[in-house]
Amino acid sequence: MSAVEGPSSQPRETDCDEVIDRLYAFLDHELSTEDEVDVGRIQRHLDECAPCLRERDVEVVVRQVVKRACASDCAPETLRVKILTQITQVRSS
Repeated sequence: MSAVEGPSSQPRETDCDEVIDRLYAFLDHELSTEDEVDVGRIQRHLDECAPCLRERDVEVVVRQVVKRACASDCAPETLRVKILTQITQVRSS
């Protein structure tokens, strides 16, 4: 892993590419317990890196807008059944 210079010219523990690559999993709390160290590293990087923090903030706002826009939409029951059937088939194969 390559280090990136931080604001005080000290190398950062985590580079921006890694943070951006893992941002969705980080925001969705999908990093496993084995990734617990990564959660701390990503958070420390966001605390130190304004461009990555802005990227995170944009993603948070987009998610809020989508959630608000789709809050009243429900999938038709037939679609739900079809998706659950396909999930079951994939898991059993």
